[in-house]
Amino acid sequence: NQEDYRNQMYQNISHDFKTPLTVIKSYVEAVEDQVEDLETALPIIKDQTLKLENKVHSLLYLNKLDYIKDMNLVSLEEIDIKKIIEDSVQKFKYRNKNLKFKVNNTSVSKFYGTNDSWETIIDNLLNNAIRYAKTEIKITVKKNQITVYNDGPNIDDDLIDSIFSRYRKGIKGEFGLGLSIVKKTLRMMGYDINVKNHNKKGVSFIIIKKNSK
Repeated sequence: NQEDYRNQMYQNISHDFKTPLTVIKSYVEAVEDQVEDLETALPIIKDQTLKLENKVHSLLYLNKLDYIKDMNLVSLEEIDIKKIIEDSVQKFKYRNKNLKFKVNNTSVSKFYGTNDSWETIIDNLLNNAIRYAKTEIKITVKKNQITVYNDGPNIDDDLIDSIFSRYRKGIKGEFGLGLSIVKKTLRMMGYDINVKNHNKKGVSFIIIKKNSK
């Protein structure tokens, strides 16, 4: 089963890398053949290169998590979750100008881990939310819990149970590593994450501290 899973993951990785590489190659050849001008081609090449770079970084980060876990190198410290969320929102709020971000912070509890790990978690959740949200993304922090809500479509029942698996296809048929990275990073720090569909529309990703009420 592990071998079958590994082979399937490698196939998905190859597929995921092949698409941007094919686009880049086709536009380079189009410019060389003078059927496309450089001004049109460069922004597309740059965009696809960025996508490829993000995919490589995600894969390397997962391997890093495996190494940290195997070597028992996990170190936890109290972090300023409010600042991490504010910084992430600042990074993402202009990605889609039609979206509104709301942050409700009523937390009286402390969150532990590392700043880099929590930044990766929040960034990946916001990046995922932006992909599907219609008008609003709402982040709520309360005792031992962080909820990231977007008002996009519900997740299909056949996807929701495996949405945190590596390279599981999402709503739009896209492969990804982001949610797998979120789940694995949280578990290493003593947290977990669940996903909940709301009535008719809207999805919440809920981070909870293990063994907390």
